[in-house]
Amino acid sequence: MSGKKEEPVSRRSYLKYVGAGVAVAAVAAAGGAYYYSTTPPTPTPTATAATTAATTAATTAATTAATTAATTAATTAAEKTEITFTVWQYNVARIQDNIQKFMALHPNISVTELDSPWPDWPAVMIKKFTSNSPVDVTYDGEDWLAQWASAGWVVPLEDYWDKYVVDHPFKFYVDDMNPYAKSSMVYNGKVYGLPYYSDTFTFMYNEKMLSDNGLEVPTDWNEVQDVALKLKQKGVMPYPFQLEFQANNPHDFECVLSAAYGDGARMFDENYNPLFNDPNHPYYKYLQWLVDGIHKYKIVSPDYLQNHETVVAQRMGAGTGAMTVLAKYMLAAMNAPGSSALAGNFRLAMMPGKTHECYGFAKMYNLTKMAVDRGAKATQAAITFIEYFGGSKSPVAKAWAVLDGLGFGFLSLYDDPDVGAAINTLYGLGAADIIKQQSGLAISEGHPVWYGQWLQYCVSTAIPQALSKQKSVADALKSMADNLAKAKSA
Repeated sequence: MSGKKEEPVSRRSYLKYVGAGVAVAAVAAAGGAYYYSTTPPTPTPTATAATTAATTAATTAATTAATTAATTAATTAAEKTEITFTVWQYNVARIQDNIQKFMALHPNISVTELDSPWPDWPAVMIKKFTSNSPVDVTYDGEDWLAQWASAGWVVPLEDYWDKYVVDHPFKFYVDDMNPYAKSSMVYNGKVYGLPYYSDTFTFMYNEKMLSDNGLEVPTDWNEVQDVALKLKQKGVMPYPFQLEFQANNPHDFECVLSAAYGDGARMFDENYNPLFNDPNHPYYKYLQWLVDGIHKYKIVSPDYLQNHETVVAQRMGAGTGAMTVLAKYMLAAMNAPGSSALAGNFRLAMMPGKTHECYGFAKMYNLTKMAVDRGAKATQAAITFIEYFGGSKSPVAKAWAVLDGLGFGFLSLYDDPDVGAAINTLYGLGAADIIKQQSGLAISEGHPVWYGQWLQYCVSTAIPQALSKQKSVADALKSMADNLAKAKSA
């Protein structure tokens, strides 16, 4: 198994890229060695005959041993099925450790892992697919599934699963999925994957900081503004609300979207026509709330373009932020023992707003068309790998939940005592009830083929223009609506 880093690819140029990166595994064969010493010069005839016989026997034995060793090594290598697994860069060391454990259980399968930076992931993968670089199993997300599936790069896992040797039928896993996780992995009515992790974008706050200042946990965005202004006026910190928005990845969009869902937002009608550009729409109102928070009330971090989720977590841990909206697993990172002096003080609350809904999603393991085209042996190896990594009874999903606090797509994991203990440690006592309640209100609107392209425009252009006041919220959302029409027609 090897772990290789992929070079970032320009979003403007990846479709022009032609080429392939191939990972090659080498096989080493063991050989024998033979040492021969002669007798002194002028040997007698008897000694010569004996030496010749001994030499012949030894040479034959050594040659046979070397040939047998080489043949055994070659046969072992030939019996291995090679698969290539592509991931984005999150705790790659743990991924590689999980791969080693898998290969120890399945010595007939060899796995090559390739990883790429999260912001470059869509471009890197499209380059791979269009250049036919080997990919058998890959991470995927609801943001790109429709595009990859419609292009024929990934296949419905449900169409292949039960034709191969597995521990549990596919229905066993589908019936255990939480609704928004399953929805995230469906395209054209078929389930394409098993969840790598499944989570929500949720509201989180410093419980001790609010309590020490006599402040209640806010339940709507007017109350969030009020709490932030009071903390600012008391001199606790200049920017109590920390915004993640680097303008370069889907999480930026989803932090804004999830907050708008809290007031009942839906971005599209049943025909995917835009609703968000109406001044009375919750998405419009929340984007205006952010703009006012940055420029008018100065309670929202103005350097949001520096705020990767990990930077927000560091700022919360340093006491320079009191409230934020992030993917839920980041709260576990903030509360991890030793992560900061404030670790253990951070809590989840229901998303502020009238409905308290939020964005729910699943990232998944996909089987590629390339793996299927390689034949039954490669497909079996890929499915065996996916079940070990993505099945509800496998050690991998549980380890992500217990060790890293990642959300999970299977309801049965809530009943695991180790998972329950980890939730109490990383999210706070009783957090499982809030997590279940919030998960029950999670929304996953459809993600058509054009969604990823449109999202990229929103994240990189329209929303940053609104946040920086280069454009008004009205004009920025009009440009999002216009771009949506272009993306749909294309």
